[in-house]
Amino acid sequence: MKYQLVLQFSGDSIQDYDALIELEERLIVALGSAHVVDGHDFGAGEMNIFVHSDDPEAAFAIAKTKIPAGPMSRFLRAAYREIAGNHYSTIWPPDSTDAFEVK
Repeated sequence: MKYQLVLQFSGDSIQDYDALIELEERLIVALGSAHVVDGHDFGAGEMNIFVHSDDPEAAFAIAKTKIPAGPMSRFLRAAYREIAGNHYSTIWPPDSTDAFEVK
């Protein structure tokens, strides 16, 4: 797989962590073998799910339908980079001009 897609959310409680794990499990099923969920991290007020894909925009389109309405969807940010690269291209929110980073 050529790209790493990062789905990023705000979170710092055990309830946030539980929601992250639930979403990760839903994404594993929904994305199938075309896009591979590569894990998550949690800390510094931030939660991330990592997905390897040859088509990160297609993976995001599927993933977005699995994110529950509420805090997770309101604070969602998504970006991708080449696996060996350092520069992220933001795809959500679509009008974002903020630099994307994983803490």
